Amino acid sequence: MSLEVLLIPVGIAAIAAIREARSTDLCEKCKTTRIKDQQLLQDALVAMGGTNLSVAQGRITGDSPYGRITFQQIGEVFLGRVDGADDHVTSNMLAALDMSVGALLQQRTIASLHARAAEMGMVLVSQTAANGEVQLVFEQAT
Repeated sequence: MSLEVLLIPVGIAAIAAIREARSTDLCEKCKTTRIKDQQLLQDALVAMGGTNLSVAQGRITGDSPYGRITFQQIGEVFLGRVDGADDHVTSNMLAALDMSVGALLQQRTIASLHARAAEMGMVLVSQTAANGEVQLVFEQAT
């Protein structure tokens, strides 16, 4: 058996291991989010006061009311942290992010329902209560 035949798979495995180590090192102390969509993450960060966002494929960094933030996609989901902060600061930021994502998805759903109702010849009247609850009422278009 040739030495080349043995070294090629070993080299491929070594490169894969180095890439995996680098990808997880990029987000040390990060906590998992439920967010898979990078554009949704970016929009939610802006909505919660994120500024100076630097966006690359699978990675977002920037400033937030909680401090400097880093998000890295590992697998299918994004992991995030507040750089140099305690775990409880990161947890608070991620809780605020979760609320921001929920509000954005709610707004997008309502906009979609408005468009769908118009296609069906109806008018959708929406009212938002102070607690964020949304009541949807369909009316026949006149």
